[in-house]
Amino acid sequence: MYRSIDIRFPVEITLIPIIITLSVLLIFSLFYTFLPQTFENISIVKPIESSILWFSETLGAVAINYYQLIWIYLPLGLIGLWRWSIWIFKKSSSLLYDPISASGKCSIQKYSIITPVYKEDPLIFRRAIESWLQNKPDEIIGVIDHTDKENISVFQKMSKNRPFMTLIVIDKPGKRPALAEGIGKAKNRIIALVDSDTIWAKDIRNSILIPFEDPTIGGVTTRQHPIERRTIWQKITDIFWDMRNYYDLPAQTAMGQALSCLSGRTSLYRKDVIEGSLDQFLNEIVLDRKKESGEDKCLTRIVHSKGWKTYYQSNAVIYSYAAPDFKTFWGQRLRWSRNSHNSDLVSLWDGWAWKHPFLAFHIIDRFISIFTLFFGPIFFGLALYLNNYILAISILILWMVGRGIKIIPHLKRHPEDISLLPVYVVINFMIAVIKLYALVTIRDQKWIRSANRKTYGSSSKKIKNSILTVEIIGCLIFLLGFIFK
Repeated sequence: MYRSIDIRFPVEITLIPIIITLSVLLIFSLFYTFLPQTFENISIVKPIESSILWFSETLGAVAINYYQLIWIYLPLGLIGLWRWSIWIFKKSSSLLYDPISASGKCSIQKYSIITPVYKEDPLIFRRAIESWLQNKPDEIIGVIDHTDKENISVFQKMSKNRPFMTLIVIDKPGKRPALAEGIGKAKNRIIALVDSDTIWAKDIRNSILIPFEDPTIGGVTTRQHPIERRTIWQKITDIFWDMRNYYDLPAQTAMGQALSCLSGRTSLYRKDVIEGSLDQFLNEIVLDRKKESGEDKCLTRIVHSKGWKTYYQSNAVIYSYAAPDFKTFWGQRLRWSRNSHNSDLVSLWDGWAWKHPFLAFHIIDRFISIFTLFFGPIFFGLALYLNNYILAISILILWMVGRGIKIIPHLKRHPEDISLLPVYVVINFMIAVIKLYALVTIRDQKWIRSANRKTYGSSSKKIKNSILTVEIIGCLIFLLGFIFK
């Protein structure tokens, strides 16, 4: 009984003055409202009146401001909660992933490397071949454009006393015909399609072959890092590749062994899975346009459409050259985004993607994120327009902290890249513009491995597409501004 009184006593002491004060204010308010002449000659009334008016105006202004801003805070919070929920889901899924151990016995002893070559730096090509040789391939097939005399010479010199190295000189333009030529000539049932500027770590042979012990796996891809990190664009590319290395590919493997893309830099296939579909591969038509780029996504779809699984081996590391400057970075990202849009559309339209729920979810989310990436800058602009600098600063902090958390796996490799976080945040929004422009120009095609390169569309069409992209962004800004006006 004593303890009960002891607990309530301080609470009562605290409430008594509050109750008395509120009661006095209420009585004063009633008298002042209905009998104002009573207080005309009392000097203390004026300060009390001023204090009450100030308190009321301040409270009212705060309430009105909060009411106006709740329509910004609430949707911004809901969008942030939604995006973070998706990221947590992907992150949690990636934690279920493990690469297949390379220490086990692998019954697959033979494989062929096929590399299409067009105007590659001869020194890089030589380094790439040397790295492949360290992994003891049973066959290397170099399919080199007939105009590329330097790399033909490099391959010929390196193939001396190595009868397993075969040179094919081709006069057909395009990467796909070169790959098809090499696939047709390959002697082994496992083939590795490798870009001519890709360097392998010296101990990945067993890692890339052992997943094929599973008879349901038709394709395998590797973990990728840039060879050089000299420029800011190469470092940013490294971050983007790590997002794929540590989140997307592990999650897709763990949640269904269905990858969105077996990268063209290095991926391995069962030859008999894709050999029968080479005509489809060479004559792929998407939105009434024949495709040349996006060959890796096409091959990935062929594997999945036939009911085979794909796997990501994080313990097999390869290195490739990243874009060193803004122009190359922009061009690569635009081409890759356009290929992704085309491939995602075909995957969903053909129906096989729906058999892999996580992959279908990833494809749909990737499309939606094209637009949601713009919401952050738009809300930031609204906050500045309303002179709510606290909200604007909060959004900036959220961007920095959020992106910083998401790139932690990369920062473990390169802690010094924390200084690039503000640049990475800005470039993420630039990527949103690239993805939107790629969606607007989804039917465009660029031939990247031909002496007579061509791009569909004139300069005037590019201007129209740019204007349309800006108009879409403007509509988003207008729509959100009108809703939250």
